[in-house]
Amino acid sequence: MSYSTRTDTLIMQAIRGVKRHRIGSAKTRHNHIKEARRFVNTIRDLGYGVQRWRNISNKHVHEAVDRWKDEGLQVATIKEYLSGVRYVCRIYGNDRIAPGNARFGVEKRVMVDNRDKALPQEIFDRVVTDLKNSGNRDDHRIAAQLQLERYLSLRTEESAKFNAHQALLADGRVFIQHGTKGVRERMLTELTAQGMEAIRYARSISGRGNLIPSNHSLKTWMQKYYRVIRARGISKKACGASSHGCRHAYAQERYETITGFKAPCKFETKDAFRKNAVRIAGKDWRKLNQDARQIIKAELGHGPDRDDVVSQYLGSI
Repeated sequence: MSYSTRTDTLIMQAIRGVKRHRIGSAKTRHNHIKEARRFVNTIRDLGYGVQRWRNISNKHVHEAVDRWKDEGLQVATIKEYLSGVRYVCRIYGNDRIAPGNARFGVEKRVMVDNRDKALPQEIFDRVVTDLKNSGNRDDHRIAAQLQLERYLSLRTEESAKFNAHQALLADGRVFIQHGTKGVRERMLTELTAQGMEAIRYARSISGRGNLIPSNHSLKTWMQKYYRVIRARGISKKACGASSHGCRHAYAQERYETITGFKAPCKFETKDAFRKNAVRIAGKDWRKLNQDARQIIKAELGHGPDRDDVVSQYLGSI
C-alpha cells in the first residue's frame, strides 16, 4: 500500500540488514528488500504494529499469505515473498518461521478454488448496525467504509480515501480514483439502491473530505479500522472471512444479476454449477459467464489480463 514508506521501522531494518550481510547478487538483495517491504505493508494493513523482525511469528506470515491469496497473487509470487521474509527474519535471529510453504497453504501451483470467500451477509449486517448505533464517530466512519466495500466493491484503502462529494458524478456514475491499486482509476456505471445508500451515508458523516479522521494518518487509521472490525467478529478466524470478503460478496451478487444464475463458488461441485447454469440459461450460459467475468473484473479494479484473479472471487468452471 502506498502509505507504508521507507521510514517504517521494519522496512528500515530490512534495508539495513540485507545491505549489511551482502549475501547474493545485488539483484537478489534488491528483491529481498522488495519482498520484505510488501510483507510489512500487508501486515500494517492488517493492523499489526510489530516493530522487530525477531518478533515476527507464523501467525503474521499466515495472515499475510491469506491476504495475498485474496488479492489473487500467483503462487510463484507468494513463494518469492515468503523467501524474502524468512531471509530477513534469519538476519535478525528469528528462526521460528516455518520452513515449508505448506504450513501457510502455499503448496499447489494453482490456488484458484471454488470456496465461497464472501463475508456472510448476516455478519456484515450485524457489525454495520452495531457500528452505526455506537456513540463513537470513528465507528460510523468504519461502518461507512464497510458499506462502500460491500456495495461498491472498494478495497479498504479506496474506501478510506473515498470522497462521496467528488466521486458521485452528475450522471450517476461513480469515479474511483484515490487509493487504487496500480493507480488504475475506474468508473462504476451501475449502482444498486444499497450502493447509493452507502454513498449517502458516507457523505453524511465525512463532511467535504474522505473517511479518514483529521487526527489520523492513513496508516494509523487503517490499523484502527482492522482492530475495530476484528473485535466485532470480522476475521477469518471468527467468521471465515476478512473484510476483503465484502468484495467477494459484491462480485458474486453482480455475477448472479448479470447472468441470472449463481457463481460457481456457491456450489459443491463444478458439475452442479454447470447443470444449474444450463437449466437457467441454456446454451447461452458460457457467454453469459464470460461477459459477467469481464464486467466484474473491471469493476473490481483488476487488469484486463487477470482472469485468474476474478476466479478467486467467483470460482472456476
